[in-house]
Amino acid sequence: MKCDLCQGEYREKLLTRSYVHRGRTVVVEGVPALVCDQCGDILIREETAAAIDGLLEREPEPRDYAPVYRFPAPVA
Repeated sequence: MKCDLCQGEYREKLLTRSYVHRGRTVVVEGVPALVCDQCGDILIREETAAAIDGLLEREPEPRDYAPVYRFPAPVA
């Protein structure tokens, strides 16, 4: 499939994506997506997005935890 942005080719890849769910940042690994081999544009299929939503609703707590870093505020 051709990329609408740069005319590169989309390739199937597994990604790690972060989402905000119930006010908390969560990370989902192994998300299937189409990624442009030239510009890096990402497409996630509707059924994949629905599966992620279902996962976040089903799982009461994440299995693993990762640190979250906040970019420092500029010094005035």
